Amino acid sequence: MSNKLKVFLVIVLLAVVSVNYSNGLRGLAGDISSFVVNIYISTKEGFANIVDEHFNQRDEIRSLRQKNAELLELAQISSAYATKLNAMLKEANLSTYNVKTKLVRALSYAALGDYNRLWLDFDGFDENKIYGLMYQGYSAGIVTVQDGRALALLQQDPKSAFSVYMGANKIKGIAFGTSDKIEIRYIPLWSEPKVNDEVIASGLDNIFFEGLKVGKIVAVHKSESYFTAVVEPYAVVEVPGFFHVIL
Repeated sequence: MSNKLKVFLVIVLLAVVSVNYSNGLRGLAGDISSFVVNIYISTKEGFANIVDEHFNQRDEIRSLRQKNAELLELAQISSAYATKLNAMLKEANLSTYNVKTKLVRALSYAALGDYNRLWLDFDGFDENKIYGLMYQGYSAGIVTVQDGRALALLQQDPKSAFSVYMGANKIKGIAFGTSDKIEIRYIPLWSEPKVNDEVIASGLDNIFFEGLKVGKIVAVHKSESYFTAVVEPYAVVEVPGFFHVIL
């Protein structure tokens, strides 16, 4: 083999090796680049999630602080009114007005798929008494007994019923649950309840005290002999935890 042919073959071999080597380097470089980019993206997303969570928690804490301040103010005002009221009752030789409540914990739903019935951790309850249930300062339902245990029937439950007033004229009625809302049925036609009328507990049934807010009327249906008012309740119990029971 001549020297010129040998040189030519060597040049061809070097060219092939160079091309293959360059492709390998480019592939390796591409893999490294992809790896670095993936790490960057993952780190960026993780940091963004941490930042979002931090600001969400901060906003939630601010909201809770504001609500606590509002509740504290209401508690102070209520205490002042109660003191004044009891002084007037004492002057008139009447019994004092003293609402007692007890904080109770929801244990579990009474039945799978029924979100309007809850077992309560309620020690010392009277099995012969129906208690009023409050949630975040609003009416929430009643407490009765089943199998010797305290059972909460939220006010949307069909077996929950209590006495209410409607509107400025205090139209009397009985509130019943309808699974997702409340209905006040058999309202006399001369009463004329109106949409946006506020509904409060009347206290006439000794379950709630008078004035406890229930909700607002969102619809009024008329039949031949009476009205039915549909009420959107103020209390929204999405994740039941703790309630107050009126003793």
